[in-house]
Amino acid sequence: MSPDANFSSSCRKRGLPPMPLSDFVYYNDLQLYGSRAAIIAGTNSTSSSPPPETATCGIAHLTTRSHLQILNSHQTVASYYDFLGTLDLPSPIRLRPTWDAYFMTIASLASQRSNCMKRRVGCVLVSNFRIISTGYNGTPRGLTNCNAGGCARCNAGSSGGSALSTCLCLHAEENALLEAGRERIREGSVLYCDTCPCLTCSVKIAQVGVREVVYSQSYNMDEASRAVLKEAGVGLRQFSPPRSGLVGFTTTGLDDGEGDGRELVVLNGGN
Repeated sequence: MSPDANFSSSCRKRGLPPMPLSDFVYYNDLQLYGSRAAIIAGTNSTSSSPPPETATCGIAHLTTRSHLQILNSHQTVASYYDFLGTLDLPSPIRLRPTWDAYFMTIASLASQRSNCMKRRVGCVLVSNFRIISTGYNGTPRGLTNCNAGGCARCNAGSSGGSALSTCLCLHAEENALLEAGRERIREGSVLYCDTCPCLTCSVKIAQVGVREVVYSQSYNMDEASRAVLKEAGVGLRQFSPPRSGLVGFTTTGLDDGEGDGRELVVLNGGN
């Protein structure tokens, strides 16, 4: 079956009037990028006359200004509306983030500096709404970066939770605590991390006197970490800011990336 015939068949199955595939591509590009007449009119700053009536302005340029881009891959209107309901579109946090959303966003931004081959994790240590330090996971100072082959365990693609004693990568929480130093971690400090700390990091967090840990994504050691932090008198709670960026797709079953056995699960294009 030719591409045109296949596309027309798909239209008929959805109760839509069939058209040649080339026409669909043309009108889709027209909607996204606009007509040539509109582009010429928009770039001619000396002209005071309006663009021709047939000129069409595209919408693609708006995507750079949007906080949320929704990919509609749903087969029915009902399922699409159900998905939209999970996004909490009118949330006021999108306009002015709460302190939780603000610091968690910074933690996610810090994760982008990670050089770990397994997973990027970031965190921020806060006292009285002021940032003390930030951290992200990767090999220690002076060692070859993990993504350049510095950590054999991460680069070998070891399964989650295995060969942890051979991993050279420091975790984001460890880096933030080391950067701050015990004397700067004041009583009442809060640690924001985009992934729940592992058991090893939880022990160190308890040792330095952090009051509370706030995390976004779960981790397979959540309960063990929770038990240690609870016994030490450290609060642990989950907070996930409204999703931003491109949403509407699902990726599951990816290997961890922290170098500590964490499994990466992105639901509908999470933060």
